[in-house]
Amino acid sequence: MNHLTPDQLATYRRDGFVLIPGVFSHAECDSFVQHMMDLHAGREKIAGFEPRDPNNWGRTFNQHLYDPLAMNLLIDPRLRGYLEDACGGAVDAVQTMYFWVGSQQGRHQDQYYLPDCFSAWIAMTEVGPENGTIYVQPGSNRGRLLTMEDFRKPNGELSPMFGDHYNGAVDKLYVTNGAPEVPVIASKGDFVLFDGKLIHRGGTILKPGSFRHVMANHYIPHASTKWQYQEWPRIAFDGSRRVANHVPAVTT
Repeated sequence: MNHLTPDQLATYRRDGFVLIPGVFSHAECDSFVQHMMDLHAGREKIAGFEPRDPNNWGRTFNQHLYDPLAMNLLIDPRLRGYLEDACGGAVDAVQTMYFWVGSQQGRHQDQYYLPDCFSAWIAMTEVGPENGTIYVQPGSNRGRLLTMEDFRKPNGELSPMFGDHYNGAVDKLYVTNGAPEVPVIASKGDFVLFDGKLIHRGGTILKPGSFRHVMANHYIPHASTKWQYQEWPRIAFDGSRRVANHVPAVTT
């Protein structure tokens, strides 16, 4: 089983992210990219993936629930030791997102949406500023986490879960933290381990029309009791599944 070195673990805890080089081969990456391009073009069909307009390069969500290749990538045994080292115990896989292109999403923290999560961000091609890499604020994982409670209205309603108001609040937190952000530069086959509290955003795509093939896998500690999405199974590395074990904390 692969493990984080002491230096890698120290970097992860200090900065909120660490790059692990060369976990996947170039051939594996190229094969998965071809799979995704074939799905998008309709050359390959699987139940669960709806045909897309040629100009629709929006990310997929929870592709592992209908695509065995995405599931294999989510619980690939080469990731397991790194993830367990990061959280100090067993982990459950909970979400996948595939990006054909850069998202240019505003600043956010993944744990706002997915409590207790952390992620393996797998570069399926060379990733840098030209094709819209992500920018991170090192050390923000050790700062404050904005939660939905920060947006509770006087009448008790929670709003908003998403949108500019939330991103603006994270922008203010970013300024308060007082640290500069840096671009993530990764080579094909690398993966970046991200803390779910890390403030990050999608960068501007400097070369229009360029692809940025990335699979973002999300995980939570097996012992976590914060997972609220009843319809999303928690998947162990042996493939076994369990669902959320309590009523959702947020219903609005």
